[in-house]
Amino acid sequence: MKFYSLFIILMTGILLTSCSTVRVNYDFDRATDFNTYKTYNFHQKGIDKLELNDLDKRRILSAIEAQMTLKGFTKSDDPQLYINVLASSKDKINIDNGYYGGYWGPYYGGSSRVYQYTSGTIIIDIVDNARNILVWQGAGSGLDVSNLNTKAEDIPRAVEEILAKFPPPAK
Repeated sequence: MKFYSLFIILMTGILLTSCSTVRVNYDFDRATDFNTYKTYNFHQKGIDKLELNDLDKRRILSAIEAQMTLKGFTKSDDPQLYINVLASSKDKINIDNGYYGGYWGPYYGGSSRVYQYTSGTIIIDIVDNARNILVWQGAGSGLDVSNLNTKAEDIPRAVEEILAKFPPPAK
């Protein structure tokens, strides 16, 4: 019975961690006091160069606006911070070798499945307007952008995960 309980706890942990939309990394200027920033806007030239369809571009920008508003920032024509977005995608192939989990442990059987999908990466750069330097960068990778039925929910969730660590805690 002890093995079964341990197995259930382990599988629950794996399922919970696999539900994450993207793998997120971030970096920031440790000398910057992020508490001084209150306003932002998008770097229009960078956004215009963003190679995405209009739907996905609007989804990303709307999600960033929503997150910035939740964090207490105000969009301004004379911002303290400029936000730029970069995005890329790569075709991937996944092979499922028929691995199954059973009551007595894992076993292999059944047929293999091969499927192709497009993995996307979103990078959000935040630049101090007065100093013209990058002060924060977050990147999310592994977003499945090939599923047209779920992109409308997945992209905002990915942006939320990327911006979860912005702004960094005070020094």
